[in-house]
Amino acid sequence: MPTQAPAPRAPNASGRQTRRVLIETAERLFAERRIDDVSLREISAAAGKRMSGAVSYHFGSKAGLIQAIIAERMARIDELRRPLLERMARDGGPHDVRAVTEAALRPGVELIGESGYFFRFLAQLDRRPRALEELQAGAAFGDTRQMTVLQDEAAAWIVPSALVAHRRRLATQLVLVALADMEARPGGVDEVLVRDLIDCVVGVYTAPSTHPGAPPVPDPDRRP
Repeated sequence: MPTQAPAPRAPNASGRQTRRVLIETAERLFAERRIDDVSLREISAAAGKRMSGAVSYHFGSKAGLIQAIIAERMARIDELRRPLLERMARDGGPHDVRAVTEAALRPGVELIGESGYFFRFLAQLDRRPRALEELQAGAAFGDTRQMTVLQDEAAAWIVPSALVAHRRRLATQLVLVALADMEARPGGVDEVLVRDLIDCVVGVYTAPSTHPGAPPVPDPDRRP
């Protein structure tokens, strides 16, 4: 019978500190190299843990560790995003691609400086698009799934619905690479580049399709 990875343990105070050290170490190693090239044993050693099975003990598996890294960072991003979502709801913005894109990106940009290697880690994770999509569909990414739905709904009134998923994939790649570059850039975030990134994402979602066989765009007069 195949062996299963042990279930992660509920941490005490010492365990929480160990988890944090392992998360930060893994995030850095995953960001610097391909995720598949970093072993759990190597993460434990780099974190200064003598027990080679420390990652399995605390997270169960590499997949569990990846989910923990995302959940750790996304909790703060979601906290920063909620006021933007509330304001957007008051202003009737869920059908405005630019307003949704601002709410999606600004919290991540604001986190840069305290984000460690998170966006560079995500850029590496994006090399495994199916795994990334599965994580985005689950709970690890918090409110990001809601933002994806809002962006898709807003874009569906501008581009053919059959192309929305492709535009989302292109926008995801653009955002992760741009945020990873900003995170690695010394001297802080350049607002000119942030505005340009938002403009580019809006352009990806709203550029008209020139293919003659593209499905028609819904009638904007029927927009809610």
